Amino acid sequence: MDKPPLQDEFENLKKVLDRKTKEFEIIKQISSQINKTLDVNLIASAMLNAMDEFFGFKYSMILLIDEKMQKLNVLATHGYEIKGIGASVKLGVGVIGIVAKKKKMMRMANLGMQRSYMNAIKNQISPDAKNLSNEVELPGLKNAESQVAIPMLFNDELIGVLSVESKKINIFNNSDEILIGILANQTANALQNAKLYQLEQKRKLELNKAYSELELLNTTLEKKVDERTKELVTLSNKLAKYFSPQVYQSIFSGKLDVKIQTQRKPLTVFFSDLEGFTELTERLEPEVLTDILTQYLTEMSKIAIKWGGTIDKFIGDALLVFFGDPNSNGNKEDAVACVSMAIEMLEKLKTLRKFWRDKGISKPLNARIGIHTGVCTVGNFGSEDRLDYTIIGNGVNLASRIETSAEPNKILLSEDTYLLIKKDINCLKKQKISVKGISYPVQTYEVLGFANKKSNIAIFEKSIPGLSMSLDKSEIEDNQTAINLINDALKALQSD
Repeated sequence: MDKPPLQDEFENLKKVLDRKTKEFEIIKQISSQINKTLDVNLIASAMLNAMDEFFGFKYSMILLIDEKMQKLNVLATHGYEIKGIGASVKLGVGVIGIVAKKKKMMRMANLGMQRSYMNAIKNQISPDAKNLSNEVELPGLKNAESQVAIPMLFNDELIGVLSVESKKINIFNNSDEILIGILANQTANALQNAKLYQLEQKRKLELNKAYSELELLNTTLEKKVDERTKELVTLSNKLAKYFSPQVYQSIFSGKLDVKIQTQRKPLTVFFSDLEGFTELTERLEPEVLTDILTQYLTEMSKIAIKWGGTIDKFIGDALLVFFGDPNSNGNKEDAVACVSMAIEMLEKLKTLRKFWRDKGISKPLNARIGIHTGVCTVGNFGSEDRLDYTIIGNGVNLASRIETSAEPNKILLSEDTYLLIKKDINCLKKQKISVKGISYPVQTYEVLGFANKKSNIAIFEKSIPGLSMSLDKSEIEDNQTAINLINDALKALQSD
C-alpha cells in the first residue's frame, strides 16, 4: 500500500532536518576542537582527524600559503606513511596550486591524471635535479582514484588549501561541499588567529630581546658614563687646585667665559709676605722648608676662602688675594671682609709659630700685610692658548708698597680702605708713604682690632740676634708668673 503524500513529505522534511541537525553538530564539534588552541599544528591536526571521523577522509593534508615565496607549504598530514611536512607546491602548479591561485575547489578522479599531477609537482620542486633524495617529498597515494582540493579562506583571503585523496572515485557528494567549505573556512579563521598570535608572540620575544639588549646597553652606557663622570670629577678636582674657588665655580657654571676679557672695577687688594723667609731658606733643608711653606699657605688659603677672597697667586712665600670679583657684596663689605681675613691670618700665624718652635725652628716667621682699595683691571690675561685670571693696575702696586712699609705681624691699610672699615675695625693713624707713580703721599693706618673688642690688643713680638720675645696678654692665665719670668730675663741680662 502506497504512503500518503503528506507522510512522504513529512519523512523527507524529517530527513532534511536530521541532516541539518547532524551538520550543525558536526560544525559545533569541529569548531570546538579547532578553536580551543592557538597552536597552528594542533589546529591542523584536529581538522584532519575530524575529517576522518565525520567524513571518512583517510588521507588528507593542509598546506599554508607563503605569499612571499609564491608557494604553499605542507603544515600537517593525515594517513600517509610519509608525512611530508615542509614539502611545497608552487602557486598555479597542479590541482593544489591551481586551487590556491583561483580560490576555487577542484576535483580530480583519474589515476593517470593523479600520477601526472605528482610528477608535475616533483618537477616543480626541482625541475633540473635528477636525484630528489634531498628534497621533502609531497605526500600522495600511489593507487589514488580521486583527489579534492578546497581553498581555505578568511575574508576572501587565502590562508591555505585542504587536500583530500581517496582510493574511491567519489569522495563526497554535492551536499557535503557546503559543509566542508564552512569547516575549511572556520579552520582558516582559526589558523589565521593562531598565526597572528604566533606573530604577536614572536614580536613580543623580539621586543623582549631588544629590551634586554637595550637594558644591557643602557647599563653598559651608564657604567661608561659613570666611569667617565668619575674621571671628569677627578680631573675637575685636580683643575680646581689651580683656581680660586670663585673663579673655578664661575668657569664651570658658565658665568665666566674662557677667553681674553677684562674689566675695571673697585677691588680691595691684600698682599702679605713673610719676614725672614729668605734667611730661613739658607738654614733649613729644602724638604723641611717645603713642609713649612705648604702648611703656612694652606692655612692662609683656608682663611681666605672662608672670608670670600679670590686667591690670585702665590709668589714664593707671598700671597695676593683680592675681594670684589668675580663675586662682590659691595665695596664696604668687601673691604671689611678683607681686613677681617687679615686679622684671622695673624692669629693663625701665632699658632703656627708655636708649632714650628716645638719642631725645633727657633727663628720665628713674621708676616707683613698691606691692604688697599681702589679701581683695578681684572679678568683673563695671556694668550689664546694660555690664560691667567688676575688683576693689574696702580691699585695692585700700591697694596704691594704698603705691605713693604708694614711692621712685622702688623696690618697696614691705605686711607681708601680705612674710610670703608673704620666703623667696624679700630685703626691707628700711621705715617704717609710715597709711592712711585702716585704724585701725592699716601696716608696709612695700622689695624688694632675689631671695634666691638678692646682696641689695645696686647700683642708684642720682637726678635734680635740672641733674643726673641712673644707676648699675648689674652692667653696669660697668671700675670704674676709672667712678671717673674720677665724679671728673671732682666736679671740675666744685667748680670754682665
